[in-house]
Amino acid sequence: MCSFGEENLIWEDDESLIKRPEDKLPSKDTSAKSPNVKSRSQSKHSKHRAQNTRTVTKRIVDDEDKQSYEELHNISPHWRDALLRTEEQLMVRRYSFRTIKSYIAHLRLFFRYYPDVTVEGIDSELIKKYIVDRVRRGNYAESTQNQILNAIKFWLEQVEGRARAYIDLRPRKKSKLPKVLSFDEVLRLFKATPNLKHRCVLKTIYSAGLRLSELCNLRVADINSDRMQVFVHGGKGKKDRYTTLSHTLLEDLREYFKEYRPEYWLFEGQTGGQYSQRSVQAILRRSVLKSGVNPFATVHTLRHSYATHLLEQGTSLRHIQELLGHQNSTTTEIYTHVSNSEKQRVISPLDRLEGLD
Repeated sequence: MCSFGEENLIWEDDESLIKRPEDKLPSKDTSAKSPNVKSRSQSKHSKHRAQNTRTVTKRIVDDEDKQSYEELHNISPHWRDALLRTEEQLMVRRYSFRTIKSYIAHLRLFFRYYPDVTVEGIDSELIKKYIVDRVRRGNYAESTQNQILNAIKFWLEQVEGRARAYIDLRPRKKSKLPKVLSFDEVLRLFKATPNLKHRCVLKTIYSAGLRLSELCNLRVADINSDRMQVFVHGGKGKKDRYTTLSHTLLEDLREYFKEYRPEYWLFEGQTGGQYSQRSVQAILRRSVLKSGVNPFATVHTLRHSYATHLLEQGTSLRHIQELLGHQNSTTTEIYTHVSNSEKQRVISPLDRLEGLD
């Protein structure tokens, strides 16, 4: 038996065990390894550190990889200054990289819409005009409209110091039920995924009820076989939580570890970096087409299926809420409208009439 790095990952000749991990990168003290392995490992983990600190070091306003030169610089100087100040405020308040990127993108478009208007000249009427024009010209989801308003309100209130104001431009929420796969469809999906790594990716999402970003952010150190838990760090709203580790998944992960030997991220790309969300989506899409399950199924459908299947087997809503990381219980209650456990026990009045014949 030999230890593998500082993550308490233990390998045996006949079986690999995942022990209680430490929430840190492997130590640089790798004297047990050969010089070449040491150099490669340190270089690899230095890259991971750089990726994890991009929210602090990367200037989103100047991210020319994501936006064209013209789009970045065809903006009035006073609006560019407003973008920089907004980005700094978002970073100081420790908003997620994704939120910062979204807010800056929405504000950039808003500022370009009013190139000659000053900061002081922005009022609720101009905001309303912009929102109406965006909705009229584009097929935007309700969530996008809310994001635009949130970005503008953050800039006005938290950066420019305006008094908090109610802007009556929120769209009505649609009552949409989540798409859910049956147990049989989930099984068919896994059987249609012959690649061990790809199958482990899909099984991990389903067995732990993970969001796409949470799956990609999983580290080797987040698998706790002693307590049979998966540690989800920095979930939605930057909230940590524990969720379930399936015994079946653990056995699959042991086989996956033996073959792929991931060092930091649980699922790594071909070059050793963090697995991309697009890669996960591509895996799911191929398996959906091959298995013949609901063609509209997405990665998030596996999370919805996890919650619904837990409810159908008698798990309490409160417990499901904690496992999913929902802040509001009403978000979890939507699965009661999808679950078949109660509906299957309901007898149609027509069937009762037929029995009286």
